[in-house]
Amino acid sequence: MKKFKILHKSFSKPISCLTAYSPSIAKILDGKVDLILVGDSLGSALYGMKNTQGVTMDMMKSHGAVVNKEIKKSLKVLDMPYKTYDNKIDAYRNAKILLYHCKPDLLKIEINEKKLVVLKHLVDKKINVISHIGVTPQSYKNFNKIKVLGRTNKEKQSLLKLAKKSETLGAKAVLLECITTDTAKLITENISIPTIGIGASRYCNGQILVFDDLINLSTNDKKPRFVKNYFNFNKIVGNVVKKYNKEVKLKKFPSSKFSYY
Repeated sequence: MKKFKILHKSFSKPISCLTAYSPSIAKILDGKVDLILVGDSLGSALYGMKNTQGVTMDMMKSHGAVVNKEIKKSLKVLDMPYKTYDNKIDAYRNAKILLYHCKPDLLKIEINEKKLVVLKHLVDKKINVISHIGVTPQSYKNFNKIKVLGRTNKEKQSLLKLAKKSETLGAKAVLLECITTDTAKLITENISIPTIGIGASRYCNGQILVFDDLINLSTNDKKPRFVKNYFNFNKIVGNVVKKYNKEVKLKKFPSSKFSYY
């Protein structure tokens, strides 16, 4: 598949990835980034959840399906939600549901040693999987307790081992979240599939951010260190709303231009 060339390390440029939860955002992003992820981060971004554990299959099906319709060029990635892949039987059943309704190119699952058997089973069933290691948000009820991994040699070697096993079992890429720069560099240099980082330094083969963070749409003032705002949506749109409100109050809107006769 032509689009899958970007998931080979021979691909000449770093991989870019952003999240999308709605068709309008997906349409804007399509073809401008390599991968578009319908992430379970929609729990906090759209539903005001404190973590991702409340995200359901129905939520992922709904958002995944509408986003899929607008993506023609970028690779489509979909998160499997919390508790839907605890064992290989549930994982395959739920994966088939998501693939049927949303038609993603790849599914992403959060991996630890116990979940490697699930990764293997999905790959054996010819499903394209991205292995998410490092900080795995579905493991946390309280995101304030998240800490960077890879600072000790034990953590570093454990993450490297997990990345190598993910590659051996057939993962298409490894997503590294919130790990130290030297750990990300070590992993990237020692596996042949791409690494995609979020809070994992420039040494990864690609980068991902939540779109809402990219444009400062989030109302959360306490953002992780790795978040860079490229556009202050809150400030600019706030001024637009004030202008609209003023025109309504002064009866300047709607003018004859915006009225029917």
